[in-house]
Amino acid sequence: QAEAAAEVVHVEAKDVLGCDGAHSSVRRWLGLPMQGPPPLQHFKSVHFTAPELWPRLRDANQAAMLYFTFNSDAVAVFVAHNLQQGEWVAQLPFFPGIEGDDALDERACAAAIRACIGGEVDFSLKSATSWAMRAVVAQRLSAGRVHLMGDAAHQFPPAGAFGANTGLQDAHNLCWKLGAVHHRHAGRALLRSYDAERRPVAVANAELSVHNYH
Repeated sequence: QAEAAAEVVHVEAKDVLGCDGAHSSVRRWLGLPMQGPPPLQHFKSVHFTAPELWPRLRDANQAAMLYFTFNSDAVAVFVAHNLQQGEWVAQLPFFPGIEGDDALDERACAAAIRACIGGEVDFSLKSATSWAMRAVVAQRLSAGRVHLMGDAAHQFPPAGAFGANTGLQDAHNLCWKLGAVHHRHAGRALLRSYDAERRPVAVANAELSVHNYH
C-alpha cells in the first residue's frame, strides 16, 4: 500500500474535471478561492454501529432516515445509513472558541450518543471527524481546460439537499458539452458557457440553503 501511495501516474487529457470534494486539490492548484460567509456551524461527524436499535425502532413503528434528538444532556442529528445493519452517523454540534479542544473527544462523543439512544443500547464508535457547515462557491468553475464540479465547486448547508442536486446538474451541464466538443459537433467556445450558466445557480442555491438553515 505504501508503494502504491507513493507512485506517480502521468496522464494526458484534453480536459480535466475536478470532482475531488470540499478540500479539492484541483481547485487549490488552480488558485481559485472559495467565496462566501464564515462557517455557519461546526460539527463532529461520528460513525457508530448499534444493531440493537433497529428492533426497538421497528417495534415502535419509528423507522426513518433522520432523527433529531434534543434533551438536557445532548443535541444531535442521527442519520441512518443502514437501519437493519445498525450503521449510523451522528452529527454533534461543536463550538470552537467556546468549548475546549477536548469537548468532543471520543469519550464525550460516546456520552452524547448514549444520552440520545439510551444507556441500555450497546453501540461501537468507528470514527469521528470534524467539519464546518459552509455556504461558499468557487471564484470560477472553469480555468482553461479544467472545470470544477460538486463540492469542489460549491458547498452548502445540508438543509434542502442542494449540494448533491447542484452537483448532478453541474455534471449534466458540462458533460454533454464535452461530448459535443470532442465529437466535433461544437467548438471549444461552448465550454465557456459552463461557468456562466452554473456559477449563478450555485450562488442562488447557496443563498437558499442558508435561508433554509436559518
